[in-house]
Amino acid sequence: MKLAFDARALHRVRADLTAIVVSREGLRKLRAERLVGAAIARELTRRRFKGAVGSATLIAAGAHGATRHLAIVGVGPAAKVGRDELRRAGVEILARAREVRARQVVVGVRGPATALPADGPEAVGLLAEGALLAGYRFGGYRRGRRPTAIARLTFAEQQTEGARALRRALRAAEAMAKATHRSRDWINEPAAVLTPAAWATDVTKVARAAGLEVKVDGPAAISTLGMGALLGVARGSAEPPRFIRLAYRPRGRRAERRVALVGKGITFDSGGLSLKAAGGMVHMKRDMAGGAAVLGAMLAIAKLRPAVEVLAYVPASENLPGGSAMKPGDILRTAAGTTIEVLNTDAEGRLVLADALTIALRDAPDTIVDIATLTGAVRSALGTRMAGVMGTDASLVRQLIRAGEETGERLWELPLVEAYRSHLDSPVADIANVGSTPYGGAIHAGLFLREFIGDVPWAHIDVAGVAFTDRSFPGVPRGGVGFGVRLLARWVCGLAAQNGD
Repeated sequence: MKLAFDARALHRVRADLTAIVVSREGLRKLRAERLVGAAIARELTRRRFKGAVGSATLIAAGAHGATRHLAIVGVGPAAKVGRDELRRAGVEILARAREVRARQVVVGVRGPATALPADGPEAVGLLAEGALLAGYRFGGYRRGRRPTAIARLTFAEQQTEGARALRRALRAAEAMAKATHRSRDWINEPAAVLTPAAWATDVTKVARAAGLEVKVDGPAAISTLGMGALLGVARGSAEPPRFIRLAYRPRGRRAERRVALVGKGITFDSGGLSLKAAGGMVHMKRDMAGGAAVLGAMLAIAKLRPAVEVLAYVPASENLPGGSAMKPGDILRTAAGTTIEVLNTDAEGRLVLADALTIALRDAPDTIVDIATLTGAVRSALGTRMAGVMGTDASLVRQLIRAGEETGERLWELPLVEAYRSHLDSPVADIANVGSTPYGGAIHAGLFLREFIGDVPWAHIDVAGVAFTDRSFPGVPRGGVGFGVRLLARWVCGLAAQNGD
């Protein structure tokens, strides 16, 4: 889908579908819209259309005086129109376009009834982002007719003084959505196809095309780095591990800050010898969603070009119960020299992250954020629409929560309860990989990771409940969600704004 801007009035732009976004109060002004008129206004009254959030009604071409397909999309009360409501309106525009198999769609930006702010570049960007996110489809394995793809989504504008800001907002929306789609593709790809090596190859291709620096380490280099935990997790699989590292460095500008993003990259998790039940393995190709979020965020950052240096680290491996698999009771030595007693081989994500965090720390970042599908406990606590966050720096946690509110990827802070640290004590190693009690598992995982971040401000995001969905919801088709891509990119851009970029 191409995004476009047209300075002409709405009725002058040719399209298969025209969309007008209205608040509840704006309904009274619809008669003044040239493409609406009295007959269509009366039809909306007959249909009892109230302009509620997520509502949309379609007037077919030729019906009630309409000369083209017309969609009226609601965003609720004007005083409460925010980012979520505007993204949802974009989702509904796309749905109505598919209903009439429209290829060319135009949306009014200014007009008597429009709900968009007068200085609405950001609002337009949010509409575009919602439509783009909803337009994702994972294909290639299923026969049958695919939904009609919108070729162009145009935003019509009757004034031109804000055109530059509007185009910039559309470019940002496109960058965020494309990066999220790439993350979703990686998550949705079958694990037999997206092995650690295959993933690293694909990441290398797309990252270099985006202008990012890429380094991929195989088993020998991983061993040289001292990453015994990653190698221990990989032992049970015939597929060798990879350690993927990307770097974004702003061109022509001095980076005020250096940020490290670390993502768990387990391309399939059977649980190892602590084997999961069959039902628990069905969607375990999603266990690399944290790594996919980090890599997707890097693609968006490369497009948005903030004045912040960003380094990404993704330890990629399978966790399988092969003949050489690590066993409960084994002791692994990490890149930090810390020894870990493995009490449960299904708590492997924190093992590979321990090594990756250690390597990230060697590059002297100002801040470290990791993201992972780490614990079922966080899903029990927060469900499937909100991720958990915890960390050592209250300001950093607040920044991430705020970024999530702006992108619609909600976070809820969980505490790092100091009294629980003793649950990770081991009589034979420096630390155990699971707690001695079954309660507070998400916090145990956070406390475990904290051992490997030194004194650097750090936050951990647990996306186990939100990374994959069995059913579609607005803007998110079934499958990989891509949760965290836009959040992390937004947070990094926010850091650049603080520095005066």
